[in-house]
Amino acid sequence: MMTTGFISSLNLWNAPRTGAARLQGELADATREIATLRHADIGATLGGGVAESFGLRRQSAVLAALTQSNSAASLRLDASQTALKAVQSDADAMLKELTGLPADKRAAAIASTSAARLSTLTAALNTSVGGQFVFGGTDTGAAPLTAYEGSPASPAKTAVQAALAAAFPTGTANATAGQMTAFLDNLHASLFDENGWSRFSGASNRTLDSRISLTETATTSASANAAPLRDLAMAYVIGSGIGLSGFSADAQAVATARMSDLLGSASRGLVQMQADLGLSQSRITEANARMEKQTALFTARINTLEGVDPVEAKSRVDALTTQIQMSYGLTSQLRRLSLINYVS
Repeated sequence: MMTTGFISSLNLWNAPRTGAARLQGELADATREIATLRHADIGATLGGGVAESFGLRRQSAVLAALTQSNSAASLRLDASQTALKAVQSDADAMLKELTGLPADKRAAAIASTSAARLSTLTAALNTSVGGQFVFGGTDTGAAPLTAYEGSPASPAKTAVQAALAAAFPTGTANATAGQMTAFLDNLHASLFDENGWSRFSGASNRTLDSRISLTETATTSASANAAPLRDLAMAYVIGSGIGLSGFSADAQAVATARMSDLLGSASRGLVQMQADLGLSQSRITEANARMEKQTALFTARINTLEGVDPVEAKSRVDALTTQIQMSYGLTSQLRRLSLINYVS
């Protein structure tokens, strides 16, 4: 006995249509691959190798974040170096002025320049980059130094005036060399050591340490509380903040000698601070160079795993386009067929 299958014009029309949908999906994937030069479905294409690809991308992202962080650290270090160079230049100029003047001329000559340089020091140590104060140590959100001169009087100036009144209750004109030495020693201990300096500075003693590579950290800031900066501020306060011209010649000689010592030690300390920051700058440059090479290796491997041949992808696009056009043409021809023509 002979049987026949179920035949429908609708089935004939829909058969090419189903194939066209699949071809259109493949065409979209191939077109995307031409645009991105990556496989359209990384997981399906690489299978188990997708873990390596994702791992490489994660490591590349970490290196990119470190490089960006290093850029911010480099800006901070550059600003710090510029400020320290200016501060050292002022310190060296003041020391040169002191040593170039006769002892009895020094107090009057340095009063105004000391005041100006103390103001310049304050401004330099309040340098900010991107809203962060580079000499604030770990406390970068506020200006570290309070101006010595101002209204109302700064805590530092108030402390100096109180120390003067206590050390020379009967006036300064007849002050002895011994009294000046004792006053300066006490002034250093009460205002310019680590604890007393808080009347001048709100900075943190701790400096910023930054991760500059996968395995390295570096100090990327300085603090306004560093000893060379405290010495420099004391030298300027002696020159401008205690009325040095009103003291006896012997007391003036002691004070200007102390200033010379402070300026010399400050200058040497500033050189060391700049050298330390310069070392961090060099390490960042070297770390960036290494990470650039690592990133290039990761990128090359990722491209090997995920990349597509644009020529091959273009060939697939052309072939798929042709097949889709043929499918549309076949659908059109089938629509013109009747069931009678099909079975005749």
